[in-house]
Amino acid sequence: MQRDLKVSRLTATRYMDALADGGFVQKHKVGRSNYYVNLALNDILMSKPE
Repeated sequence: MQRDLKVSRLTATRYMDALADGGFVQKHKVGRSNYYVNLALNDILMSKPE
């Protein structure tokens, strides 16, 4: 996201935190890193075709 939007890491983090606050992604902190998971997309990708 940082590279694609050509913004600083801090700005990208603010954007991702805003998406997490809005419920679009879920934030997971692992050690010193944050990972953001799009749960709706994850559900689609993990579901078995019928």
